[in-house]
Amino acid sequence: MTSQLRLKIEALQGGRAWQRAADSVGELSLGVPITSKTDQRRDPGALEDLGFSWEPSRSIWVRTDSFTLSDLELDGEVLAPAGLQTLSPATTGRLDGPVVCFDVETTGLQRGTGTVPFLYGWAVASGKEIRVEQWFLEELDREAPLVEAAFQMLKHAGLLVTYNGASFDVPLLRTRAVMTGLERPWPATAHLDLLPLVRRLFRHRLTRCSLRRAEEELLGRPRVDDLPGSEAPERYRQFLRNGDPASLAPVLKHNLLDLLSLIRLINHLEQHLELARPQPSDWYSLGRYAEDRGNLQRADSLYRGAESESPPPLDRAAALRRTRMLRRQGRDDEARTAWRSIWGRWRDPEAAEALCIELEHQVRDLPAALALAQDALGSAPVGWDRRFAKRIWRLQARLDSRGLTMREGNQSTAKTEVVSPNRPWSSWLPGGNSYEAWLALKRGRDTRAVVPAGARNANPNQLPRER
Repeated sequence: MTSQLRLKIEALQGGRAWQRAADSVGELSLGVPITSKTDQRRDPGALEDLGFSWEPSRSIWVRTDSFTLSDLELDGEVLAPAGLQTLSPATTGRLDGPVVCFDVETTGLQRGTGTVPFLYGWAVASGKEIRVEQWFLEELDREAPLVEAAFQMLKHAGLLVTYNGASFDVPLLRTRAVMTGLERPWPATAHLDLLPLVRRLFRHRLTRCSLRRAEEELLGRPRVDDLPGSEAPERYRQFLRNGDPASLAPVLKHNLLDLLSLIRLINHLEQHLELARPQPSDWYSLGRYAEDRGNLQRADSLYRGAESESPPPLDRAAALRRTRMLRRQGRDDEARTAWRSIWGRWRDPEAAEALCIELEHQVRDLPAALALAQDALGSAPVGWDRRFAKRIWRLQARLDSRGLTMREGNQSTAKTEVVSPNRPWSSWLPGGNSYEAWLALKRGRDTRAVVPAGARNANPNQLPRER
């Protein structure tokens, strides 16, 4: 294995040891015989049967197709900068080049140096015209011209559109540039990866977020007799072994369908983001997208729609997001009303805590804050119950401290102001000032096992930090 790796490195560096030892080493990790650079190119008729033609200027095999937006049943403005700006912040009103959709078929599904793209698919949109180019890697040792051509394509593109390209296609292409010795700064082309958008907007109702699944469930266009992308590497291996192009025809079709689906998906996403009445389950995801893009007015409207239209738990999640947004905007009165609505409808602990904070620190109504915290403790989930128990402990201590102070100065006033002369657990917990012990009692456990060491002798007036 070590000698094989050394020979590969020497071959990349232009050495001749690879050719001398080709017979002894045998095969690449792909499982196909090595062809030296001095061997003649495969029979060109094999690739011409698939529609490829040799381009001497770029030294690559190219297969072309032409389409129009009307052929795809799309509106002529689908790729206009105004529409694309709703999907990509990198599009600021105009494009410095065409919109280019990009997809590759590779010898494997990993991003390591052993994975090689053997088919580059490009859909270049200029106005209403779409030109599709598919570049094919005839031999594994003739990769450099394809990487160079890809570099030039990206350099002149105004916007690159992919599906999972930010994690796979583009990093893989940059790796191949290093492996083939392309020593130039990589083009800073604006990139729109549609997969994160699909996940963000439709993950709640898609069984999977693959491009094929998005076509079927979002675009309503199921593929018939389409080759799964995972089978493309083996088809390429077959071609390298026997030179028969018949095994590659389904791979070319699959790649072409992927490219056209990217354009159709752009159109669907643009229309979806502008819907006045989306599907019930889509209100919340659209609201989050609008809020993150800074369109707070639309986000408020979408969250309101989700509260009334979306099924659980999306309705509750939308109400919480909207209320937090109101609070950040300083719309305190509206936020207060929203918190009360959430508490009354769902008995949400976050709403109860927000109302307790308001009663304690703004309204200064400690008895009301204590009563609400005690009410919330009864239905609080794990984690929240400790927070409410601690809040009750602190509120009760503040009320006790106020009562003791006033009793020293004015006995008659103390009788009317003191809400409770003792903490609520002092009757059953000697020297008690442990809210953990009270919480254990609420859960029906033995309180003596959870009283912290020294809690019975602790200062009963020592309070935790207030929020």
